[in-house]
Order: sequence, then structure tokens, then C-alpha cells
Amino acid sequence: MGSRVGVWLSNFGNELYLQAAIDSVLKQTFTDFTLYIVDNHSPGEEVKRIIAGAAGKDPRIVVPETPKGLAGIPHQDFCWRYLNDINHDYTIPLGGHDFWNTAEHLQIMVERMDEEFKQRKGEPEVALLYSDTWQVNEKTEIVGRFQNIMQIGQVPRPFIPQVVITTVDSPQLFGLWNERVRKRLPIRHLCGGWDHLIVMHAALLGMIMWEPRATLVMRAPPPTDGPDKYGKRHFSPENLVAGQKDFIDQLEWCVHCVKLATEELEPTVRASYRMMLTASIITSYFVLRGSNLMQIPGAYQQFTANPLTIEAMKGSHHTLRMVEALIKSSKPITQ
Repeated sequence: MGSRVGVWLSNFGNELYLQAAIDSVLKQTFTDFTLYIVDNHSPGEEVKRIIAGAAGKDPRIVVPETPKGLAGIPHQDFCWRYLNDINHDYTIPLGGHDFWNTAEHLQIMVERMDEEFKQRKGEPEVALLYSDTWQVNEKTEIVGRFQNIMQIGQVPRPFIPQVVITTVDSPQLFGLWNERVRKRLPIRHLCGGWDHLIVMHAALLGMIMWEPRATLVMRAPPPTDGPDKYGKRHFSPENLVAGQKDFIDQLEWCVHCVKLATEELEPTVRASYRMMLTASIITSYFVLRGSNLMQIPGAYQQFTANPLTIEAMKGSHHTLRMVEALIKSSKPITQ
């Protein structure tokens, strides 16, 4: 049996911030962890020096060998799969430019998760516990706080995908994962929005909870960082030339989760629920995540010109006209 917690620190570059990220883990009052520093072949010698120096001083550090030539999302997929072969109770990711704000971060998170298991006796399952999250700029000055706190526990199962995908943000992925749940989660596509989509999928296997007493500090992207720059860093060469397929893969993941969420419904109503919930989640995803199309060259132009996309938009216009007509035709209620 390995340590109780596996900390997965993925990194590329970040020579100015990596040491602080590592130190924030090593100073934790909870000590039963293994720190996996998974560097994606950062250029230069400084990152290598930082990692070698830390690994030489602390036996809890493991430095996996990463395949060369991986873009950001395939690198995260490598980390995810690497941990599947190791026995921990919990795992928790951390970016190489981020850090935990206090030495009690892991202690708080593990104790809370342990207590949830003790009190619930495994029913319902807990998938993920994430912390309060602040953003800092390149000078480590606080510039914001993630306000859209999301907890998924009592939401009726058919509505879970819709609720999660419209409220999830970056911090949830960087919470403390129950390994019984995480190891059952497939990364269906190495596509844009995969972090949001995998949290949506996780919510169908267990509760998503928030812990306000612990704080993750994330590095905000620079003001000049747009969707196209994100795509160049994070997508494989195959994805970058695939056009609209990446966004269609995102839609497929949403539809798949709607099917999972409704499979226990009575057959007499299942088809109707799937039809309405699929239409709802796809429309919501268009509105909320349509900017993901800008991450792949030519994807926006291909997708908006696709006859099937145009047909879907006509369907939304038809629904709007129908509802407006219903409202107009209804008689006013008098007291």
C-alpha cells in the first residue's frame, strides 16, 4: 500500500513559480503523501535544477518519465492514467504555477473527506472535494476569487449533467479526488473543456463538495492570452488540424452523460427526458462554451457553416417563436 494521498504536480516551464508550488506541498502538516512532479520536458536547465534539488532532499518525491512531444491536454491525460496504476486513497492535482496557501491545506481536505465517508458509510459516494480558490497575477498579487461555488448532492440524477456543465469552473478539477471514483472515469476525448467535462462525468458517480477552510491559489492567465494561444499550448497537432471535430467531441461527451443520467428512468418517459435534456444541454453548451471553437484554427467557421448546426439553430428559433406565441395567446389573469 502506498501513501494515503498522491499529489500530482504537472508542469511545463514555470521556472519562476515551480519552487513555490513544490514548497507549498512539502510544508504540509499532513505528511502521508507522495508528490509526483510530472514535468513535460520544460526548456532550459532551471526547471530541471529545481526538480532535482527537491527530489534529492525529500524521498516522498517521485519524478515520472514523461513521453516527449505531448501538448498540454495529452500531458494531463498521461498524468491521469499514470496514477491509475498506483494505490492511494485520494489524489489531488496542482499546477506548476499554482500553490496551496496554508500548511494545513491537505490536513483539512483529508480530514473532511474521511469524515464524510465515516458519516455517510459510503452512501452516497463522494467523488470530489475542492477548496476555496483565489487568482493571482504574474506578480502574485490577488486579482480575483472564483465565486461560482458548486456542490452536487441532492440534484435529481437526470438533471446533473445540465447543472454541472453550466456551473463548473477550473477549481473543481484541482480538488481532492476519491480514487474509487476517479479510476472509474474515462477521459473520453482529449478535447477542449475536458476538465469541465470530466467533472460533469464525475458528478454522476459521486457527490461534488466544497471546503471553504482550505485555499488553492491559481495563476490567472495573462491579459494577452486568448483562445488561440490556449489551443497552441494545449492541443495535439492532430487536434489542431481537425477543425470542428474537437468541439463535436465535447458535445458527444455531454450527450453521453445525459444518456447515463437518464438510464434508470422508466422506459415510458426515458425517451422524452433524453430528447429534452439533450436539447437543453447542447443549447447551453453552445452559449457557455462556444468560445472553445476559437481554440482550433478554422473550427468556428466550419461549425457555424455546418448544415446540421444551422438546422439546430432553426430548432431553437422555432422554440422561441412557439413560447412567445403561447404567451401572447394566453389570457391575462385577473384578480
